[in-house]
Amino acid sequence: MLRSCLLSSLGFILLLNPAFSSESTKNTQPTKAGLQFFESKIRPVLVNECYECHSVEARKNEKLEGELLLDSKAAMLKGGDTGPSIIPGDSKNSLLMAAIRHESFEMPPKNKLSKQVISDFEKWIQMGAPDPRSGKALEIQKKEIDIAKAREFWSFKPLSQATPPITKNKTWGKTSVDQFILSKLEAKGITPNERANRQTLIRRVYFDLWGLPPEPNEVEQFVNDQSPDAYEKLIDHLLAGQHYGERWARHWLDVSRFAESNGYAFDKDRPAAYHFRDFVIKALNEDMPYDQFIKLQIAGDQLGPTDYMSQAATGFLAAGPFTSQQTQKERERSRYEQLDDVIHTIGTATLGLTLGCARCHDHKFDPVSSRDYYRMIAAFAETGFQDYQHDRNPEKYKKEKVAFDITHKPFIDARLKYEKETLPSKLAIWLEKRPTESIQPKLSEWHTIGPFTAANFENAFNRRNDPEKKVDLKKTYSKGKLKWTPQPTWTDGKVHNTLKGNNSANYLFRTIEVPQATPLDISLGRDDAIKVWLNGKSVLSKKVMGGAAADQDKVKLALKAGKNELLVKIVNAAGPSGFYFKAKDTTPPKKIQTIIALSEADRNEKQKQELLKWYAPHDAGWIELNDAEQENMKKHPKRDLMPVFAARKGGATYNFGADTRKVYHLVRGNSNRKNGLAKPGFLRVLMTADAQEKQWMQEQSEKAKPRHPRVAFADWLTDTKHGAGHLLARVMVNRLWHHHFGRGIVGTPSDFGTQGFRPTNPELLDYLASQLIKENWNLKPIHKLLMMSSVYQQSGLSIASGLKHDPENQLWWRRPAIRMDAEIIRDNLLAVGGTLDKKMFGPGSLNQEDKRRSVYLRVKRDKLIPILQLFDAPDAIQSIGKRNVTTVPPQALAMMNSPFIRKLSENLASRVRADGKKSLEQTVNDVYAISLSRQPTLEEQQQMLQFIHYQTESYGKNPKAGELAVTDFCQLIICTNEFVFVD
Repeated sequence: MLRSCLLSSLGFILLLNPAFSSESTKNTQPTKAGLQFFESKIRPVLVNECYECHSVEARKNEKLEGELLLDSKAAMLKGGDTGPSIIPGDSKNSLLMAAIRHESFEMPPKNKLSKQVISDFEKWIQMGAPDPRSGKALEIQKKEIDIAKAREFWSFKPLSQATPPITKNKTWGKTSVDQFILSKLEAKGITPNERANRQTLIRRVYFDLWGLPPEPNEVEQFVNDQSPDAYEKLIDHLLAGQHYGERWARHWLDVSRFAESNGYAFDKDRPAAYHFRDFVIKALNEDMPYDQFIKLQIAGDQLGPTDYMSQAATGFLAAGPFTSQQTQKERERSRYEQLDDVIHTIGTATLGLTLGCARCHDHKFDPVSSRDYYRMIAAFAETGFQDYQHDRNPEKYKKEKVAFDITHKPFIDARLKYEKETLPSKLAIWLEKRPTESIQPKLSEWHTIGPFTAANFENAFNRRNDPEKKVDLKKTYSKGKLKWTPQPTWTDGKVHNTLKGNNSANYLFRTIEVPQATPLDISLGRDDAIKVWLNGKSVLSKKVMGGAAADQDKVKLALKAGKNELLVKIVNAAGPSGFYFKAKDTTPPKKIQTIIALSEADRNEKQKQELLKWYAPHDAGWIELNDAEQENMKKHPKRDLMPVFAARKGGATYNFGADTRKVYHLVRGNSNRKNGLAKPGFLRVLMTADAQEKQWMQEQSEKAKPRHPRVAFADWLTDTKHGAGHLLARVMVNRLWHHHFGRGIVGTPSDFGTQGFRPTNPELLDYLASQLIKENWNLKPIHKLLMMSSVYQQSGLSIASGLKHDPENQLWWRRPAIRMDAEIIRDNLLAVGGTLDKKMFGPGSLNQEDKRRSVYLRVKRDKLIPILQLFDAPDAIQSIGKRNVTTVPPQALAMMNSPFIRKLSENLASRVRADGKKSLEQTVNDVYAISLSRQPTLEEQQQMLQFIHYQTESYGKNPKAGELAVTDFCQLIICTNEFVFVD
């Protein structure tokens, strides 16, 4: 659009500046020169650049943006959603000027106005904005969504009770699916295809369910198996295999925008994100009911707080991009963008609805109000994303803990006995001789050294560098590049963002002197992790990502009399790093001073205990017993913890204060324009009635306790009677159909709204959705129902009746060839070469030549795997329900020239002719059997033999000419369309 919406967001910052008032300068009568200036300089620009989106005509055409009209003087003074666009006589504070200068917005976004035009507008406003256009500003009535009418749209209706229609042809169909398809074909006079041959079928089902080619012996066995249930046994075998989950997980990972890094400029890695991928594979292999599969991804941490699968599932919410480099001002906006990513992904992935389009205003096309949008994201207000430490063996820990408690009890008993029998008398002596002034420690200036770099963050945290062994302020490291540096300007109680180095450690050292043993409370802040030692003894070790701030960690130091050495290690992942330190005042708290001032007789029991508790860390005897207990605590059994990147209540997010865990209704999506607190809720059009919302938000009991909002959201999403369950089922069975047949019954698998395609066979869609629910939401029975059908098993031949009445095959009278996904092309290459590593689960690799299946390759957003990108793998930025399929020259060039492809061709050649003695005829046959699951025709065999002979001659006297020629032949077969397409 050349004339873009000039001021669709002008009202966003009106309330940020009090000068943006609805009161303009005093009106004066425009001069003739002023009116002429408007007509010659201003009106033409408004007409050409603004009216398309900001005029009465734009409103008639439903193109009005920001409720802003610019086609009359009164309308410009009134402005849009939040106030006037111009202030006559004050160009500096007129929002129009900020927009056309591209200072706050970029309006028009595609073609910034020339400097002269901008100067003309500034001059026009300064002269009082003379404008001859008369008429009152149009009162724009906001159009409310008619929910009752909206529920009549096909995808929002309850599932119809569709029954398979009766067809004329009684022999072609094998399942109820065929009756729905055949009925439509017969109505059009189309005859469907016959069954594909067995070689085609076994290759088709293997790639559909496993994403791997069948072995030649498996093809031969199936072709020769004449039993009537041979095909059904093949389907059952593949559905029960572990490779099924690996193949179909890739489809769900697409819609989940799964990645293992943050994205954006620094693209920080998420080493523990792979658990979500493993969850999807395991859940599919177990045939976890789809409604449970969805519930765990929305609220698994609440439904199964100690269960691995439940925790890993919430990686779905956490998979979106996340920038870690931003200013404080940007954090709140980024938080809303994070929540928008969550609800947008949930919408497209599970409901086929673009819910995110309602962020700034009611959805332009679908019945999703902005009110519904903010109530839905409010259900995720408390949700953050971080590594959760999962205990892999809780029973073992429980057993060891019981044994430890028995051996540790004497240490506790000794300290408690001392506190009861000895400490009171020691306190009495101290009270008699206590110093008149509190002991104030003497702190030296800080010294720093670093950065000590490492391969990654974990190594930087765990590696024991020389300063940890012994602090020598005169010693240097890294050939003199690192030395201790005094920091005389550092002030305690202030964050110092001066540390540097990615994946590195910086050390800070100071001494603390006290005349007698005493405790000292200190406050620490760190970015990103910290370790602290006092006199060589560890007192803190914490790894929590986040910027440095006061009071992130609080530690009580047990200082000995004299000089104490304090060593701090700050570990940073990326960017600048900060540190904070403050020693608390050692003067007794006012409450303790009040108790001390009382006589012994006047202190009640509670006051005596409070005084003893405060005094204990000052007493040498108590310190000795407490230290012994703490030393023994080092023998405390350790949990077998494994980090899992997942969603957590109160987990890490963009922290910006008291509103961090709240969601407000925002005016046009602007986090600076709040319009009331949003309470968790759901999409009204997918509830039988508004009053029904309470049944998910509250427990169905006498007390009616409120439920966790994400649990309630998950229940609403899967409720087939009163909630969104019917649409959830429709969308999922359509995805199954899409991946089995190459196109969904609804051609837009992630858009079931008014802008998406209508179903070509709505009765079949509802029937399949009903079957999914009937089958307890298990997906494998639906797979089998589809794959056992004649429509799935038919060949891809073109027939006259089909070409005449349905040339685009909308009614499925043939089974078209489908190009393999990028990951399957790579897996196929590894499989035919005999080098595929079938190890499952665990961390992946960024090396495209890794031998494991492609689903285990790491998805790093700024470093995607080249061969996968070449064949249209998604970028993992947003949910993708339907991949692009391109045919471009670089694909062919890579297959012909890539060293990786050449190596795989050599592997195939070695596999079929390991000893070099096999005849060329048999070699050709074996390559076809392995690569294409069939034997070559006689003509193909002769052509390939001629090719091998020609290539052998081309290598001249090279002793490996024959071997190279066979490799060339193998690469030729790999480069054929048949290798990367499934018929």
